[in-house]
Amino acid sequence: MVRRAFYYWQFPAAVILPTWLLIGWAIFAASGWELLGIIFFAGMLTVGMLVTAGLILARKGVREQRAVSWIDVGLLAVLHGLIIANGFYTSATGLLSVLAVVALIALFWSGIIQLVLETRRRVRQAFASYEEQASRLTGRPRSPRADGEYIVIETSQPQAPPRV
Repeated sequence: MVRRAFYYWQFPAAVILPTWLLIGWAIFAASGWELLGIIFFAGMLTVGMLVTAGLILARKGVREQRAVSWIDVGLLAVLHGLIIANGFYTSATGLLSVLAVVALIALFWSGIIQLVLETRRRVRQAFASYEEQASRLTGRPRSPRADGEYIVIETSQPQAPPRV
């Protein structure tokens, strides 16, 4: 249920949380220059959150289950908590901003790694089922694979050439 909630929340969060930063900083008395900076940061944050949500959604397992992985839940919870805390504009805002950027980068690379691993697993499964079907249809055993199996063909002893 939690994984599914984060699945549906991640796209609205890409708009709602940066908007909270703008509203929170305006309410908690940030200066004009700081508000200009947060407008730029909020735009970049929106783009970053949409990219990471796209990476998460690119995984077939996530789309089928309509639920993100537990790693995604943890990283998204940390990122969203840091953004919410950053919106209160306290003396720790600088540190919270840096931590939010680090969390977003971690979420990005986690999404790429999970996407690559899931894709590799699906391709290997598809290749194995293809080999099984081919061996059943042709009646030949499966071909040797690059996982350590190999075929040794021994030739007969060479004979001396005939004398003339």
